[in-house]
Amino acid sequence: MMKKKQILFILIMFYVCSSIKAQYIRFMYEYRSVPDTLQKDSIIKEVMFLDVLPNKKSIFYNGKRFISDSTMKADAKKGVITMPDKTISTYYIIKKNYADSKTTMVIDDLSTILKFLVDENVKLDWKILTDKQLINGYDCQKATVAFGGRFWYAWFTNYFPFNDGPYKFQGLPGLIVKIEDAQRYHIFQLKGVKKINQDSLYEDNVQSNKNIKRLSKDKFIAFYRTYRKDPAREFRQKAMNGMIYYESAEKRREHIIMVQKLREEKILHDNNIIEINWIK
Repeated sequence: MMKKKQILFILIMFYVCSSIKAQYIRFMYEYRSVPDTLQKDSIIKEVMFLDVLPNKKSIFYNGKRFISDSTMKADAKKGVITMPDKTISTYYIIKKNYADSKTTMVIDDLSTILKFLVDENVKLDWKILTDKQLINGYDCQKATVAFGGRFWYAWFTNYFPFNDGPYKFQGLPGLIVKIEDAQRYHIFQLKGVKKINQDSLYEDNVQSNKNIKRLSKDKFIAFYRTYRKDPAREFRQKAMNGMIYYESAEKRREHIIMVQKLREEKILHDNNIIEINWIK
């Protein structure tokens, strides 16, 4: 009860302060995923943030990436080069604009020179059921939907007046507290909530040297399938064009082969992406 009173206070203060300065509410989700169906016991756990500006927009991203990119940005101002956190598994960013129902997915881990912006109007045909359940102290109701080549079970609450949720999920009469696919390969569950100001928002402009490439979902999927067949193509072209220095042609050939094997191995064990119909 105390937890709900604290959150209610946050919501009341949010509406009092929103006329003075843009105030966001951060919903923190635990994301559990199985990236490789051949190793189902290998589960990755990450903390994802959903920052909501009511009636306007939201942004969904990896909390660890937020810390890593903030560090890189601060160090860059000091003239220090810091490498990204290699333990991060989920790199994408999801932006939702409530006014036009447009969802934009930001993907910048497939290329060293390109940042992809993938626009789509996500339409989810939810089926709201009568099942009720108490999850983390919130009265929730069950709903189901087919999306991304998977069948999903969601639990939402009208305690929070936001028709939003983790990843691209949205459109229910309340916030999604928990959602999982039928095989439980991908599970998002709300773990916490707090008010933040605009200064605490994530800025996805750390690697501003990358060129922006805006694509429709269909065109991006076509690119992604080609990428998975030859994940070292861009690197190989840069190496062959002299953009990377090598002591000899033999050293270059050895390095290209090594990078090719490493990236193919990574793709091999990344066979269970959240929108599985991208690769099937």
